[in-house]
Amino acid sequence: MPANIEEKIVLGLDYIGLAPGFVREVLDVYEAWEGKESVPMKVKELMLIFRIEVRKRYTPYVPPEKPKTKILRDARLD
Repeated sequence: MPANIEEKIVLGLDYIGLAPGFVREVLDVYEAWEGKESVPMKVKELMLIFRIEVRKRYTPYVPPEKPKTKILRDARLD
């Protein structure tokens, strides 16, 4: 038995990468489930984490366009 929390093995979110389709299906079933309001808070938190991770994996990051610099022309006639 671990003496402190640092010695415990913490499950990372890498396992979502192994079965992203399965996690997406779990989310679909959870979202369609009518009794999800009565689930414990820990399950709701887990589903929120799954939703965030699946969104990150399936929605590629597209950086916003850089603002175009305006070309100012000297319109004065000297």
